[in-house]
Amino acid sequence: MLPKEVTIKYIAEKANVSIATVSNVINDKGRVSEKTADRVRLVIQQYRYQGNLAAKNLRTNKSYLFGVVVSVTQPERKLKDNPFYWELISGIESEASGYEFSIVLKGIDSAEELLAFINQRNLDGVIIVGAEENSSLVKVAEESNIPAVYIDSYLEDVSLYQVRIDDKQGGAAAAKHLLELGHRKVALLSGKLTYNSVNHFRWEGCKEELSAFDSYDESLLIETDTSAEGGYAAADDMIEKFPEITAVICFSDITALGLYKRLNEKGYEIPKDLSITGFDGVYFTNYMIPKLTTVKQDVGKKGVTAVNLLFEQIKSNSWPVENRRISLPVYLVEGESTAHL
Repeated sequence: MLPKEVTIKYIAEKANVSIATVSNVINDKGRVSEKTADRVRLVIQQYRYQGNLAAKNLRTNKSYLFGVVVSVTQPERKLKDNPFYWELISGIESEASGYEFSIVLKGIDSAEELLAFINQRNLDGVIIVGAEENSSLVKVAEESNIPAVYIDSYLEDVSLYQVRIDDKQGGAAAAKHLLELGHRKVALLSGKLTYNSVNHFRWEGCKEELSAFDSYDESLLIETDTSAEGGYAAADDMIEKFPEITAVICFSDITALGLYKRLNEKGYEIPKDLSITGFDGVYFTNYMIPKLTTVKQDVGKKGVTAVNLLFEQIKSNSWPVENRRISLPVYLVEGESTAHL
């Protein structure tokens, strides 16, 4: 059993060395033989000594913290209610802990808020999710001279480190699947369609695939909040305005979840009355009835990749610009929510 308080003196006693020797090993200075240093490190690890961290922070002016910033206008609800962010944060946290870093998550919608977050927390790096071209958040990160990685952010500056998926291919995969099932009247349930955004490229993929079969109809596009509430609210509008549709492509699983609920309340059977696809492949899709057909991405791997890119910058920032944009694969997972027309 570990003692209630593990101090540097306690470590010195257990390693049979002086306090000064333990301090030198921790701070990587002074003359300590490798054999002695290894013994001290083993004792530090054995007794999980962390008392040096605060002092080390003061000496190095480092916080050993990464900030994870989600660009949103309603941060509390979006971060809390969408499991996509849970899986992303899980990937980030697991990889960061391997480097002995911690993370702080915050929803932010202004440059001033981001600047205060970076300075007050003395962050050593920042991961920004969903930044748009010409975003003030990007400008603040650059001016703060802080290592930064952008997730799901289609930024034209090739010098920026970015992790994303092939959203356009994912949209095309969903549309192709429905077309192969014979559907031609397909509604698109999207989040906000800002230029060069995740939703924009998913829409482009859908549009190109549907247009190849002369089946794209601009009037069947509905923009709603990316949330269960957004999908739920859009259902009535969709059914009343577009009674001819036979399928719906949702640009997120969480939106599909809300759509499911409202359709069930109105007596619709999925996929008998409407075929539905989602996007993301988050864990709860396996528990939806019927199981949702969705475009799967590895959300956790996005987080892991982002953390590794942060450390590349911390080490040297010498990665060739052509390697700074990483695009992860997506693929369709066929569930039970789509059927032949």
